[in-house]
Amino acid sequence: MSAEWKNTKSLHNYFTTLIMKKLLILLGMLCLFHSKAQESLSLAEAIRVGLENNYDIIIEENNVEVARLNNTWGETNLFPSLSASLVGSYNSSDNRQLVNPFAFLATTNTTQSQPSLNLNWDLLQVYDVRISKRRLEQLQAESEGNADIVIQNTLQSIILGYYLAVLEKERLDQFQDQLDLSRDKYDQIQIKKELGSAITADLLLEEGNYLADSTSLINQQLAYQNALSNLNFVLGMEEPAPDYTLSDSLDFELIDLEFQDLINRMERDNADLKTLYLTQSVLHSDYLLSKSDRYPSLSFGANYTYTKGLVDISDWPAEIRQNIGADSGTNENVNWGGNFTISFTLFNGGRINRAIQRASLQENIGEMRVERLKVSLRRDLKQAYDQYNTRKQLLEINQRRRESAQQNLEINTDKFSNGTINSFDYRTIQNTYLVASIQELQSIYDMIDSKITLLRLTGGLLSEYN
Repeated sequence: MSAEWKNTKSLHNYFTTLIMKKLLILLGMLCLFHSKAQESLSLAEAIRVGLENNYDIIIEENNVEVARLNNTWGETNLFPSLSASLVGSYNSSDNRQLVNPFAFLATTNTTQSQPSLNLNWDLLQVYDVRISKRRLEQLQAESEGNADIVIQNTLQSIILGYYLAVLEKERLDQFQDQLDLSRDKYDQIQIKKELGSAITADLLLEEGNYLADSTSLINQQLAYQNALSNLNFVLGMEEPAPDYTLSDSLDFELIDLEFQDLINRMERDNADLKTLYLTQSVLHSDYLLSKSDRYPSLSFGANYTYTKGLVDISDWPAEIRQNIGADSGTNENVNWGGNFTISFTLFNGGRINRAIQRASLQENIGEMRVERLKVSLRRDLKQAYDQYNTRKQLLEINQRRRESAQQNLEINTDKFSNGTINSFDYRTIQNTYLVASIQELQSIYDMIDSKITLLRLTGGLLSEYN
C-alpha cells in the first residue's frame, strides 16, 4: 500500500508540474503580448479618427453642402430667365414650267438661320422670393443640425467605447495583480512543504487558487480584446486593427449639478430640439408659400428674333438668271416685342385651399412633435440626473470600500507570511479586495457614462470634447 501511495503521489506531482508549466507558458505569452512596443492612442486621437472615418458623418456633410448650394437667390426666382435659341434649315426644291415642263429642270436651294432671345420675369413674386430665401436658409440650418446630431451620437459612441476598453484593461491589471499574489503564495507554500512546515492540502489549496486566478485572467484578456475590437469598429478601422495602448486613464471628478440649470441648458442647446425647431420653421414657410397661390401673378416677357435666308438659283438656265439679274438672293427679317401677363386663379377644384389646409395641419403636427420631444427630454434628463446622483453615491461608497479592502489586505499579508492567519482567511481577504477594486472601476465608468448622457441631453457634448 505504501508503494502504491507513493506511485499515486508521483503521478499527481507529474501532472501538476505539467499543468503549471503549460499555464506559465500561456501567461508568459500574454505578458509578452502586452510588453511589446505598441502605438499609443489617446481619447482625443480616437475622437479625431472616429469622426474622420464615420460614414454617417460624411453623408451628412455632403447633405449640408447640397443645402448650402441651394441656399442662393437664384433658386428663389428673383432674377428673370433669359434663353437663347438658334434654328437653322436647308431646303432644296425642283422648279418646272407648268406650260412646258420639258423646257428646263432647275433646283432652288434655300438656307435659313434664325437666332432668337426670350426674356421672362415674374414681377409680383417679391413676397414669395423672401419666403423662399428664408426657407432655403432654414433648410441649410436644418441640415447642419442633423449633422450635429449624427456627430454627437458618434462622439458618444467613441467616448464610451474608448472608456469601456480602458475599463477592461484596468480590470485585466487587477486580475494580473491577483494572479501575481496567488503565484507568490503558491511558491511560498511549495517552499514550506519542501521544508516540512506545510502539508499537501495547503499546496493543493493554493494550486486551486492559482489555477482559478489564471482562468479569470484569460477570460478577462478575451473581454479586453473584444472591447478593443468594438472600439476599432466605432473608429472605422478595418480588421485586423493596429496594436495600440490606451493612454487615457479611467478617471472622473465628482461635481454637484443643479437640475433646473440642466433643464435650462437642455431647452436652449439640445441638438435634437434645436433641429426640430428648424424643421418647424420650414413648415411655417411652407404654409406661407401655399397661401401665396391665392394672389395674382404679373409676368413680363420680351423676345427678339432675327431671320436670315439665302436662295441659290445658280443652276437655273442663263436666260432666266439674266432676267432675274442674280444667281442668289438674301432676305432678312427682324422681330422683337414685349408683353405683360396678369393671371388670377378663379377656380381649380379647391386645390389651393386644400394645399393651405395641408400645410396648416403639417405645421400643427410639427408643434405637437416639439412639445412631445420636450416632455420626452425632460423625462430623460430627470432619469439621467437621478442616475448621476445615485451613481455618485455608489462611487463614494465603492471608493471607501476599496480603500478599506486594500488596507485590510496590506495588514493581513504580513500576518499570512508570519502564519498568523490561514490560507482560507487570506484568500477571502484577497477576493474581497479584488471585488472592491473591480466595483470601483465599474462605478467610475458608470459615472463617465452618466456624464456623457447629461452632456448629450444638454447639448454640451461638442463643446466639452471639441
